[in-house]
Amino acid sequence: MTDAAEILIVGDGPVAQALSPMVVALGWTPTTVTSIEDVDAALGRSDATVVLSHHEGVDGPAIRAALAAGTAYVGAMGSRKTQARRRDWLLANGMTEQALSTLHAPIGLDIGADEPGEIAVSILAEIVAVRRGSVGSGSVSDRDGAIHPDQEPGTANCPDG
Repeated sequence: MTDAAEILIVGDGPVAQALSPMVVALGWTPTTVTSIEDVDAALGRSDATVVLSHHEGVDGPAIRAALAAGTAYVGAMGSRKTQARRRDWLLANGMTEQALSTLHAPIGLDIGADEPGEIAVSILAEIVAVRRGSVGSGSVSDRDGAIHPDQEPGTANCPDG
């Protein structure tokens, strides 16, 4: 993925409403859809697919389509019970264990998020971590070494503002 990203948001609830402007704040482009037909139309240009829908006719097919398309990041919101239902559906509908191993479900980094905005931050944090190759690194304060390991010491600049 390049620095710019196209994020496909599947679902239109409170988390989707909180997520979309945060995606824009990162300089990325969100596309929000609610039907599998719209998912299919938008997949070709997405770098990440975030499935927030809990509708059986949309969530499983959207995950399957995104994984089959090779989307760099595919994540799905939902309880362990919802994840199990989707997993069973995906396996029964042509997905392999190997393909499912790339699915981020439940979606997001574990930051104790409860509210829609917090969940959106958790989702975006996981997408950034995957894009930067630092999934599983935990808190920045727990990490050894440089804060910006891809830059020479003393060359990192804080963003204005």
